[in-house]
Amino acid sequence: MDSSREEENDKAMMARCVELSRIAVGKTEYPFGTVIARDGQILAEAINHTVRDGDVTRHAEVIALSQAQKAIGREQLRHYTLYTNIEPCAMCAYCIREAWIGRVVYALSSPVMGGFSKWNILRDDDMSGRMPQIFANVPVVVSGVLAAEAQQAWRDWNPLAWQMIKLRGLLTDPSPEPVRVRPAHSRSLWHYMQILFERTRQARAETQAPDAQENSHL
Repeated sequence: MDSSREEENDKAMMARCVELSRIAVGKTEYPFGTVIARDGQILAEAINHTVRDGDVTRHAEVIALSQAQKAIGREQLRHYTLYTNIEPCAMCAYCIREAWIGRVVYALSSPVMGGFSKWNILRDDDMSGRMPQIFANVPVVVSGVLAAEAQQAWRDWNPLAWQMIKLRGLLTDPSPEPVRVRPAHSRSLWHYMQILFERTRQARAETQAPDAQENSHL
């Protein structure tokens, strides 16, 4: 895909994330929204469920990743981009790496909790180097897309809380222009072997499925 088309898709998908963050507020959640898409086609989207479910693990990114893996499997996610209005936290960044997402695009940085700017999980090449059977190579990371729109959604949610967030540097605009950080290395041989293993396992499961259905009637 050419860069102009990719930039257009990034803005459109981030606009949906901002919209989801506003929807989240209407459901008594914090303003977080995530989309997983390829070439502008949405595969999964989610908002936080931490408040309604009383569960701190129910982040928008984790929920969307769960939906996406159930829909198409982990192997195909290397062709997809995860969009989110706020930089993924360390927990979400770890899930992103293990799910083999190929690109991550976000609007606002999270210097205190961010899985990229604080903990560098998204860009930790040692994870894939030492455990290539589990982690794919580092994803492309793009930050600052529609940062002003993302900030406005948070400001509209709670002006006073937003001022405190800004004063403490919890969420920041990473750059006046989107910043793209691309992987330094191509995928390893181990990763391609893992892809082959996943395909073989899926093929076996599909072959055995009819037999399982027949046995269920006995």
